Amino acid sequence: MDDTIRNSASIQAWCLKYVAKILDTPAERLDPNVEVDRLGLDSSTAVALIMSLEEWLGIELMPELLFEYPTIGGLSRHLAERVAGQSA
Repeated sequence: MDDTIRNSASIQAWCLKYVAKILDTPAERLDPNVEVDRLGLDSSTAVALIMSLEEWLGIELMPELLFEYPTIGGLSRHLAERVAGQSA
C-alpha cells in the first residue's frame, strides 16, 4: 500500500469514482447511502469493485462483503476500520 491516507472519506471517494466510471456517470450524482445494486451494479461489477479495492488497499477482502455492507458509505467505514486496525 502506498502512503495515501486510507480513511473512510478517501475510500468512499475512491469507490464513488470507480462506480461512476463503470456506470459512465458523474461521481457527484451517486449517493453513497444507496445500496450498490440500486446504483446499477450487478454481481460481476460488484465483485470487480471488491477485487479492485483489495488491490488498492492491500488487504484481503471477501467477494461477498457487499452483502454485509451494501452501500458505499457503509463499506467505506468498515474498510477504514480494517485498514486502521492493520496499521496499528
